[in-house]
Amino acid sequence: MIILIDTREKLPLKFSHICISESQLKKLDCGDYGCQFSDGSKSKYYFERKELGDLYGTLGKGYSRFKKEIQRARELGQVLILVVEGTLQDVKFGHNYSEIKPESIIKTMFTLLVRYGVYPVFCVDRREMTEFITQFYWAEERNIIAKKVLDKKGK
Repeated sequence: MIILIDTREKLPLKFSHICISESQLKKLDCGDYGCQFSDGSKSKYYFERKELGDLYGTLGKGYSRFKKEIQRARELGQVLILVVEGTLQDVKFGHNYSEIKPESIIKTMFTLLVRYGVYPVFCVDRREMTEFITQFYWAEERNIIAKKVLDKKGK
């Protein structure tokens, strides 16, 4: 499988798992990371990566722009997953350069989940984030293969 990395991603994660044949820089319609499977199909799930400062900016002053990205994803039949570089506790402690209250950011994240299906995933660091994204897409790849095997047996 191929990990697709948006060309606008400033500090891309590095993927080196056995299941990944390569990473490709490509302009994505939404999110920072996507996946193309070995059969040529693409995942409908896209990861939007956020460091804490970026999270506060996106869910604060950049909120209306982010909602447009969520809407664009929905129109394309894609699902955004908000992957945060930090724990929920880290988010709760706030960010030095933001005046936004942490409770407001947390409420907004979970409102996005309930209202738009944008799941927040919290990762301790970039390494864990890379592992989460890899395992997620690898599970999808295995599911595609399993369905093909079942379809062949059914014929």
